[in-house]
Amino acid sequence: MPPPTPPVVSSFYMRELPKDKLVGYDTPEGKKLFKAALLEGGLEAFFPLSQQFLTQDEPAFCGLGTLCMILNALKIDPAATWRKPWRWFTQEMLDCCRPLEWVKQNGITLAEFTCLAKCNGLDATTRFADQTSFEEFEQAVKDCTHSTEQLLAVSYSRASLGQTGAGHFSPAGGYTSENGGMVLILDVARFKYPSYWVPIRALYEALIPYDAATNQPRGYCILRRPPKPEPAPALLVLNATTTIWPSLYAPLAEIAASATSCESLVSTLAEILRSPSGLPTVTSRYEGVHLSTLTMLSKSPSFDAAEGAKAHTEYRRGVARLYRYFAENSTLYKELKTADDLWKTEIAVFMLALLSAKDMKDRMQATVREEVEKRLSGDLADETIKTEVENVRRQMESLTECSIEDGICSRPGGCCGKSSCS
Repeated sequence: MPPPTPPVVSSFYMRELPKDKLVGYDTPEGKKLFKAALLEGGLEAFFPLSQQFLTQDEPAFCGLGTLCMILNALKIDPAATWRKPWRWFTQEMLDCCRPLEWVKQNGITLAEFTCLAKCNGLDATTRFADQTSFEEFEQAVKDCTHSTEQLLAVSYSRASLGQTGAGHFSPAGGYTSENGGMVLILDVARFKYPSYWVPIRALYEALIPYDAATNQPRGYCILRRPPKPEPAPALLVLNATTTIWPSLYAPLAEIAASATSCESLVSTLAEILRSPSGLPTVTSRYEGVHLSTLTMLSKSPSFDAAEGAKAHTEYRRGVARLYRYFAENSTLYKELKTADDLWKTEIAVFMLALLSAKDMKDRMQATVREEVEKRLSGDLADETIKTEVENVRRQMESLTECSIEDGICSRPGGCCGKSSCS
């Protein structure tokens, strides 16, 4: 009896662009459009983006690939070493809103894309299709493609453009007024489709179909370098993602709103957060958020295990120095009498970030807010302490905004007390 025939494993090598709407970037017509865009000044965005053009690392990493490309194109310093001594953004670093393993299976939403952008130092303005008109979208495309200071990421339905697949992210690299307006999409799924020109009206219409994960339309995000200096490199990060942050934040927000004095507010929070058995607070990058990065890099042929181990050791020494610094210099640290000494620095950073966040301060009674600001002023005037606090606070605020925009909570009045989240 012959052996059973092994199952056929399907695989693909690229797909052809639908020719009824899209024009290949490298076709004769695509080159004419490129020339027209260049003469019109609509390729300013193309040059920084093309220097950082990449292929998404996983089939569901289009959002991470797009953001990574834009972060490097806008020359944002990640404050984390890629290969010693170089600091550079890679897709596996972008896990502050969702774990990478989750993103591999599910991708990210537009709100999570915005969260990631802000967490990593960008100024982001996001518009969903039901919040903008065609004319506003057209102007955003023109503004971003005619500039090197702001770049446009588009979240759209592939099916609307006649392509296979569902939702997709990619940067807009150029624009020309030819043929009624054409946009150059630098597709980060380069294994599937090449870059192409698409009519701007068709691209706008591709924003409208709802994303099944959020029951919201898709949209676009304008990304810029922050108007103020980028935050200094920090050692600690917030230990939370969009899935758990609303349930963590809500009870803390209620405590802030009901507190009658700074003393009662601080003591109540300290009691809740006093040990690892309480709410997760912050963690070091190597022990938490970026552990997945080390695991993935160790499988790469170009990864130097010795250098990786050395960098890990140096980082942990830096964290140990930070612990000593807080013990000697932080007023709040010294006041946390009941906190577990092994976690006191992390708890202090979390509380300083939480109590100085705008949303949290807005909830406090006026007298309590004044007391809190006065009590924290000494710690926040210290540059070392301030660096850690600002990094965690930025992540808190991004996760809060992301949770509201995605509407993932079910609490009355919203996960964070916002009526826009239901």
